[in-house]
Amino acid sequence: MDTNADVGDPGATESPPVTSLPASWDIIRDELETETSVLQDETVRECLPFLNGSVGAPQGYNEHGLPSLARDEHIKFLHHTLETMPPAYVGFDASRPWIIYWALTALSLLGEDVEPYCERVTQTLSSMQNASGGFGGGHGQISHCAPSYAAVLSLALVGRSESLELVDRKALSSSETGASESVLAGRKMSGESTQHGQG
Repeated sequence: MDTNADVGDPGATESPPVTSLPASWDIIRDELETETSVLQDETVRECLPFLNGSVGAPQGYNEHGLPSLARDEHIKFLHHTLETMPPAYVGFDASRPWIIYWALTALSLLGEDVEPYCERVTQTLSSMQNASGGFGGGHGQISHCAPSYAAVLSLALVGRSESLELVDRKALSSSETGASESVLAGRKMSGESTQHGQG
């Protein structure tokens, strides 16, 4: 399989056959000039040539008007993302289950087998699991619906029975343990919900 192949012929056209974009920013505008409107104009001037295909994009476009996907480079980046993250990623600590999920999903969509990550994903996510059965965004963080959702989806993606055994379905949905302990106990009779026991 050609991993650099894309939908359609990447060299089919010289410019993107998408709905034409304006060559300039000629729209109805408010006469009031603000710092924000000046910055917006600068951004449009910088981006518009790329959006209308007049600069950049050395490769051709496919039949959908999109540049060819550099599959090999994307796959390499995604595999690297699932390895030890560099120190600069410390600010994303509360997003670790999401980073794992996004990388696994992208690899899967690109036709890569993600099952080899089963043991590592299971170990990593088990360290973020709390007694409530829910998952925090990182080590020692409270259980929260969002990272629990990403963690469960990640475990399903790597798809072995040992990874799925980590999901405590009863504890995740039980309101018997009290709102402060159960991830999904934040469901209220009124229909509203909370993301975790404290709000």
